[in-house]
Amino acid sequence: MAADASYSRVAVVGTGGYGWHFLKALVHSKHFATVRAVTRKSTNDTAKQTRIQQLKDRGVHVFEYDNATVEVFEEAFEDIDVVVSAVAIAGVPDQIPMIDGALLAGVKWFIPSEYGVVHYPSTWMPFSSPLAAKSLVQDHLGNTAKSKGMAHTIIYTGLALDYIDPKSIGLQVAKHTATLVGRGGTPVTFTSIQDVVSLVVDIVKRPREMQNKTIRFAGSTAKMRDLIKVVTGSNCGVGLKIVSIDEAKERFCELARTQNMKAFQVYARLLIEEGLAQINRHRESLDNELFPDISPEPVRQALERLMARESAADNLAHMKQGPLHRSDTGFSVTEGLGKVHKQAEMPPMSSSPDSE
Repeated sequence: MAADASYSRVAVVGTGGYGWHFLKALVHSKHFATVRAVTRKSTNDTAKQTRIQQLKDRGVHVFEYDNATVEVFEEAFEDIDVVVSAVAIAGVPDQIPMIDGALLAGVKWFIPSEYGVVHYPSTWMPFSSPLAAKSLVQDHLGNTAKSKGMAHTIIYTGLALDYIDPKSIGLQVAKHTATLVGRGGTPVTFTSIQDVVSLVVDIVKRPREMQNKTIRFAGSTAKMRDLIKVVTGSNCGVGLKIVSIDEAKERFCELARTQNMKAFQVYARLLIEEGLAQINRHRESLDNELFPDISPEPVRQALERLMARESAADNLAHMKQGPLHRSDTGFSVTEGLGKVHKQAEMPPMSSSPDSE
């Protein structure tokens, strides 16, 4: 797809997770005169310092900051045309001063950290959704920023199995077991990391087409019960634990009251069962045809790829460490480095918060 040539200076906020992938892909595209990474200072995180040095070696300009203030972000975005935020969920509220700093710096276009599910309202949740802060960011973009001349684009892609830890939605790929909340029959949107990255880079290259829009891109749609069959290798419930919706709700409330971040894992499973993880739940049009150069990976293929990687990692552990029981090892896809390490299985939902 032909790209616009109007915006040549891009900043990405965040150097881990999607931010790392976005920065590498933007540099690799050779479309942008300036690619800048904006990230919090970290003196004790060796892995982060290694990533930052690798980005510098690729020609990325790195701006490090201590506090997320309007003044800091105004400085960070000096001479930048478009800001792509890739902050994790804990950093979502920082996008309010980030947007205000971008306005003062003269940024033309802001893409907030979404790349996930739509914030459809839940019919039962007694607390604010863990995603509620994202709605506040969107309101700020639509009301304040747009009125002052800065465009924005919202990007929904559903879940990425190779970005999240599959255990967070009940898939124990290392053990070929699964935990299901409810019946697992509601559709879920999935898009792999590489397809999300390709999508975002393509969007940033085409500002005139993509500004002030909501983009819904689906790699594929599947039901949890079908993915569970792939993980367990069984059509008759072998290796499957079923948790009732009421039990899961009780567990979520128990964790949320103590502000335990593990509440988000339970919330994700409930969100899926309620049908809120399908990005076009209300028959909204998908925008896949706007990106003909992206041939998305089906979720089953992505899951099988993760399972094969887990198997290889497990074999490596056996070779390096001697006999190691399979149930004691796990591959964390959120780290993305194929690291084999000890992981604890999520206990029954009825257990106490401190036991997880």
